[in-house]
Amino acid sequence: MKNITVTVHDETYLLARIYAARQATSVSALVRQFLESLDEHRFSGPYIPDEDLDASGGTPPPSFT
Repeated sequence: MKNITVTVHDETYLLARIYAARQATSVSALVRQFLESLDEHRFSGPYIPDEDLDASGGTPPPSFT
């Protein structure tokens, strides 16, 4: 298991702590549950940064290989 550090605004952190307390859990557990819920299949292709996507159609630029 890996540890990560996330920076959020103070108010966001406070709201997350309140929400977590109401759910009888921790902020770390909430973040872990969210990350583990990500659908693996959505990320199975190659990573393409947003700035490399064609603004007109949302498709990557042609490859020059």
